Amino acid sequence: MGNSRFSGSQKGIRIMSSDRYAIVREDLHRRYGQYFYARTIDELLDATIAEAEAKAKIDTFLPITVEREVSEILEERAEAKGRSGTARPEVLFVCERNAGRSQLASAITTHAVGDRVFVRSVGLNPVGGIDPQALEVLQERGIPTGHLYQKEIVPRTVHRANVVVLMGVDEVPGIPGDRIERWDIADPAGQPIEKVREIADDIERHVKELLVELGKADYAA
Repeated sequence: MGNSRFSGSQKGIRIMSSDRYAIVREDLHRRYGQYFYARTIDELLDATIAEAEAKAKIDTFLPITVEREVSEILEERAEAKGRSGTARPEVLFVCERNAGRSQLASAITTHAVGDRVFVRSVGLNPVGGIDPQALEVLQERGIPTGHLYQKEIVPRTVHRANVVVLMGVDEVPGIPGDRIERWDIADPAGQPIEKVREIADDIERHVKELLVELGKADYAA
């Protein structure tokens, strides 16, 4: 994937040292992560930021100009490979603590469709760690859990999620979405493992229906 000096091996998206480019970075990974290694995108963006900041006399609009420049480079590379940087559908799962339901939903969805859908999960009050019963049930199903962690809501200003799924919360988070869905899913907190398995089954049924609606009907049954 890419053969320039910016290419690299597969790695996770790094944590930004400057928040002013954090949304730019996430948007670039959202649009081009299915075509290029995360490190390739990160290194290209970092080099472009450094060059732009060194030259700029006024830096007010640097995030916009940087994103445009990096997008043009990545789009050109994608087109050269017969691909397009059209954004993937995005689904955001929300529950109270980002400990059980939203973690199960995001992990099940990602396992089902890989990078064909951009999946995120957040909590209104992410505390207490991920429910160990939820992790156990995912592992029973052969679904990786090493990448999961609790996340709080970060207001979005650049793009909208296609679908925001609320589970067990009434408050709509400060994140724009084309559609808000409310899933009536039981809370796995404090439940025996058998009940958590039933909850995971319920979530999986909802996920299958959602993927059909998003045009990802080739979900493996």
